[in-house]
Amino acid sequence: MKNKQIPVRARIALAAGNLREAYALMNEHYSIYGIVIQGQKVGRVLGFPTANLKLKDRPPLLLANGVYAVKVFLDNHIYSGMVNIGVKPTFDQNLLTIEVNLFEFSEDIYGKILQVFFIDRIRDENKFSGLEELKKQITLDKLKAEEFLVAWNEFDTNPI
Repeated sequence: MKNKQIPVRARIALAAGNLREAYALMNEHYSIYGIVIQGQKVGRVLGFPTANLKLKDRPPLLLANGVYAVKVFLDNHIYSGMVNIGVKPTFDQNLLTIEVNLFEFSEDIYGKILQVFFIDRIRDENKFSGLEELKKQITLDKLKAEEFLVAWNEFDTNPI
């Protein structure tokens, strides 16, 4: 989607988190580019390390806050994962962050550029009572993301 005009109806669908409708309107998956920067390392503590992204070229982020199933292009490889976009209400933060958890991945990628393709939306951003409740939900999110991505692998004829 870099340097490409996104139709108004697709923008509305993205803002609502409706990736399936946006895909149908654009005939491609919405994606963003970002450089991996240092974060607070809370994901590591929870057992779900994340790559915190700073958007490259500052395109507007059109998506609703929430958790998404994604495919990520990094160093000529495609990885499965999930992304949280939001303000971390469990930690009472107000700064918008984009955090990518790559499945079965443990390399140091600070300073690398990722292209994140959004496949499906898992849920809204929520505030949790503490780390244990958050960890349980992230575990469920990962299972749902894997489910979406398996279905995508089987049926999507428009590869990223």
